[in-house]
Amino acid sequence: MKISARNQITGKVAEIKNGPVNSEIVVATQGGDKIVSVITHGAVESLGLKVGSEALCIFKAQSVLLAKADIALAVSARNKIKGTVTEIKDGAVNCEVVLSTPAGLTVTAIVTEDAKKELSLAKGDSVYAIIKASSILVGAN
Repeated sequence: MKISARNQITGKVAEIKNGPVNSEIVVATQGGDKIVSVITHGAVESLGLKVGSEALCIFKAQSVLLAKADIALAVSARNKIKGTVTEIKDGAVNCEVVLSTPAGLTVTAIVTEDAKKELSLAKGDSVYAIIKASSILVGAN
């Protein structure tokens, strides 16, 4: 199956915190980066997720916020991924920003051209990709 979401990250379930309705899933990538998702407890059961299970984390580029300063650490979103801008594709209204972490994780964000200018984003900049855990879909085989 192919899907349109640009961010498709594989890893292994490192932790599951079950609640009566929702569960928090922590997926560790091969390089050691972690992605946190909040899904229903029913989804955890139907996917057969357990610690050590292979998992696929999926999120749209439009769900990614970018921040340049360490202020990113003071937000409520569970996913704050620090990386370096490796590519910027400009558009008429929006631009695509690709960042990579030292461990090799790649995250793509779509931000407005105005936001890019306000942040003075450029290739080589250190940035945080911020993604709410509720925006991360989890898949399993």
